[in-house]
Amino acid sequence: MATEHTGEYGGLAQVEGDAAPDSAETASAMEFPGCDPVPMTWEDVWAYDGRIEYWDRASSTAQVLRDAGPVHESPPHVLSEILTRISQERGSRIRCYGAVYLMERDGAGRPRRVMVADQTIYLRPGRWKPSDPAIIRDEDPLPDVILEVDHTTDVRRNKLGLYESWGFPEVWVETPDTPAPSRPRRLRPGLTIYRLDEGRFRVSAESRAFPGWPAARIHASLNETHMSPRTLADLTRVGRRLGRQEGTTPDDDPQIGRHRRQAHGTGLRAGRAEGIAAQRALLGRLASRKFDPATAERLAEILAGVDDAGLLAEVGGRIIDCDDGAALLADVLMHRAPAEPFRPSTVAGSRTPPGIALDRPRAIDASDEEDRFGRRGS
Repeated sequence: MATEHTGEYGGLAQVEGDAAPDSAETASAMEFPGCDPVPMTWEDVWAYDGRIEYWDRASSTAQVLRDAGPVHESPPHVLSEILTRISQERGSRIRCYGAVYLMERDGAGRPRRVMVADQTIYLRPGRWKPSDPAIIRDEDPLPDVILEVDHTTDVRRNKLGLYESWGFPEVWVETPDTPAPSRPRRLRPGLTIYRLDEGRFRVSAESRAFPGWPAARIHASLNETHMSPRTLADLTRVGRRLGRQEGTTPDDDPQIGRHRRQAHGTGLRAGRAEGIAAQRALLGRLASRKFDPATAERLAEILAGVDDAGLLAEVGGRIIDCDDGAALLADVLMHRAPAEPFRPSTVAGSRTPPGIALDRPRAIDASDEEDRFGRRGS
């Protein structure tokens, strides 16, 4: 069932499923609300610094945008920022080329018609690179999405028909929430998505290029002062869905992938440090229950610099197996392999087993089958 839409095209109320009107009007009869017709040659157009919506060689006339203020210029820039986030979630780049010339050439290769969109989007930027100053009809791949901002203009008056005749797959027409005295009366705030279907534009509630992204949510994201949590959730969802289609993930994005790897490494190190600290504390409690307080305290001092989980586990085994605190301390000191020789304080009543030096670690040969506590493997 068709649904009413606020957009207008060719002066007719647009409903979802309606086709665009025929675009065969001559240049002289075409209307460009919000623009001033200015006589220009192509050389004039090329040298012009202002915003041109349309130029036609037959009439040597350019349609120059009358009001190119911040309200008109903001949505293309915001969209570029938004699509950067989607591309990061997808894991591959999306390029916005801005107001690029969209050109049709005549038989002699000269510019015949030129249109300028407000934003030009390629989902797979490797397909086209702006080596030429324009995207040439029937030569270059067309953008996946074109954005037009109707703040004081109305692209539905003929320009949209040209997009249709050229075969652009998807055009977004955004009317900002901020009002303008010179805005055409029939335009209301909102975003209209026109999708090409069998050679005709039809209004759609959702983007085909960005599946699952409704027109209403795109419009909301373009008009927010700050990116809302809901918009961030939309961008994540849409980006991940595109990634599933492409076989990519956020880890494939150079920046996000690097951040994730760094965060993963930081988390592993922090988790390991917490685990080692908990393991040392547990050994201290175990020693305090079996040996005198001085022995338990001394063991805690010795183990304070040990960060080898395997060695700590073996110390736990020695605490369980050993009944002599002095022998335990000497054994641990001999095999802890500190960075510098550890010179222990004397524990009252302790005796150092013969042949064990407490001021330096015992060197362990890689071929020695004994473990770090002098026990030979079976």
